[in-house]
Amino acid sequence: MRYRRQETFRYILPNPRFIPYRLVWEDKELHDGEAMLLNISSHGMKLRCDYLFPLSEGLKVTVTLDLVPMLQAIEVTGHVRHRSQMGSLYDYGIMLDTNAEETQQLVTMIKSYARENQ
Repeated sequence: MRYRRQETFRYILPNPRFIPYRLVWEDKELHDGEAMLLNISSHGMKLRCDYLFPLSEGLKVTVTLDLVPMLQAIEVTGHVRHRSQMGSLYDYGIMLDTNAEETQQLVTMIKSYARENQ
């Protein structure tokens, strides 16, 4: 499955960091874990981990973003748009389901993180 996220504002983390995630399908929690956040934008992100996510329309991925200590952590939910494998690790493209307020919080967090990590 080939998918390219065409966004003008995407931040590639120079030092990827681990963030917690939770997989939910049909209101049942499937798996909790940590994934490496590779890049992020206001509408999506790329994660890398060793867990094979099931590709299902109803699968929701919830992540907690706490990139900047001075800002409140944000919990956002999305769904998997693509998956690729690199050895024993999997890369996932996650499209976020955010409202306007969450999108603005996310942009503020990304910009603050980018300033602190120049």
